[in-house]
Amino acid sequence: MADTLRAQQLLVRSLTYLQVDRPDQAIPLLEEALSLLPGEPALLITLAHAYQQQNNLETAFFYAEQACRRASEEVSYCHEALDLLQANQRLGEARALVAYILQRHPNDPRALAFRAEEARKAQDFATARYLYEHLLAQYGPDTAWYRALWPLQLAAGDTQAALTSLEALVQLAPNDPALWRTIGTLYLARRQVPQARSALQYALRLDPRDTVAARLLSRLAEAPTTPSALLARIRQLLHTPTDSLTLQEAQQLLDQLLAQDSSQVEALRLQATLLQQRQPERAAALLERSLHLDPRDLKAWTDAARLWLLAGYPHRSARIAEEGLFLFPGQLPLLRLAAYAQLQTGNLRAALTHLETLLALQEEYLELSPEEVAEWEAFAGRLWAQLEAPEKARQACAQALGRAGTTPAVATHCAVVQFLVGQQPEAALRQARQAARESKESWMLETLAWLELQAGRPEAAQDVLQPLLSAKRASPLAYAYYGEALARLGLLDAARQAWQEALQRDPENAHLRQLLSTYRSP
Repeated sequence: MADTLRAQQLLVRSLTYLQVDRPDQAIPLLEEALSLLPGEPALLITLAHAYQQQNNLETAFFYAEQACRRASEEVSYCHEALDLLQANQRLGEARALVAYILQRHPNDPRALAFRAEEARKAQDFATARYLYEHLLAQYGPDTAWYRALWPLQLAAGDTQAALTSLEALVQLAPNDPALWRTIGTLYLARRQVPQARSALQYALRLDPRDTVAARLLSRLAEAPTTPSALLARIRQLLHTPTDSLTLQEAQQLLDQLLAQDSSQVEALRLQATLLQQRQPERAAALLERSLHLDPRDLKAWTDAARLWLLAGYPHRSARIAEEGLFLFPGQLPLLRLAAYAQLQTGNLRAALTHLETLLALQEEYLELSPEEVAEWEAFAGRLWAQLEAPEKARQACAQALGRAGTTPAVATHCAVVQFLVGQQPEAALRQARQAARESKESWMLETLAWLELQAGRPEAAQDVLQPLLSAKRASPLAYAYYGEALARLGLLDAARQAWQEALQRDPENAHLRQLLSTYRSP
């Protein structure tokens, strides 16, 4: 029992190191834990993750394969081993591992999809088609499977089956103009003119420069309609004092306009303005769509990044902010949003890079307030503390406090420095709690929850994060902390549920997948 408890403690510490991209510190802890519990699959797979962070794929595969063989009922371990083999182009071993998986899990979708792709590459189209159709029937819609299947059906001369697959695919990828053009082309070949016209018109709305779709549509001899009158009426409604009825009419007209022409940039941005308070996620998506059509508006980039962050999608926020910075380099609002978004993704070094740029530029902007600059200095100090640069952390926080005193933002960031560098956990927690009471920004609550976890207070961390989760604006990092709090309280089913919900927002989040594999269902 003592060995098990010690191994669990070492595992938790190692996960903390892996979370901040410090595998060198995690590996010795995991090896010690493995010496106490030899062959424990959770330790083996976590060692695989650690070596993968070091880009040592050979050693990562060694441990992932051991985890797979020792806990073959946990097929995700085998999937991770398979991913490593494919990354190393070791296809012969990958085929052998797929055979091993299918012996124990005959309907495993990952292994069957591997077999289907192998058959397609070998031009065994009948087998590939059968496997993809079986996967879709067994497990439901999947974008990659449909994309692989419809050309196989078309190659076999089964146009109707290909159309059925394409129609299902555009429900999953509705903004892909090439798919809509292909659907229109196939319907045109079958002389189903209304369906062809509808699909080709939609393809052109998504990509007005699609000359192939335009040429095909011109054959159908339908004159285009213009939405200018609708747009003029919407502008009139929104430029006058608005009440609920006015907003409702504007919303209805925008819906009508975008149904006619979904590439209307101004309409997309007006729609986002109407929705940003009630539905920030949808508003951000509309703005992002408008930026694909016309990327010249700095405010649209800033608003899209801000709304993705508000809605709890930091990876999307960071991507939009950083893409905007390519077009508008040195823009302070985008740099600040990128830094906070990267903080919530857990990418501390990327956040620090944006902050260092902010601080280098701040002298050029005399209109900046001392509070704004102090927040950035304190933020940099907090990141230096988490990245184990204590002197830089102390200096940055001292500058921030001397510049503007203790604002909630400065207090929160410097509480992390005080906790990690100043070795004053109770004072740091008091400071962060007071700041969270004064300002309910999501990053402040997440920071406080992290500090509570570091102090061994999972109940307090749970209480801090609950409002974010209830408001549906928690980032994947907040879900990770919330699940860790639940796991430490012994509520493993609830913890796994929280992590699964976060993965729906951020499917590529390696830390969440690592937590799920570590605390897998019995």
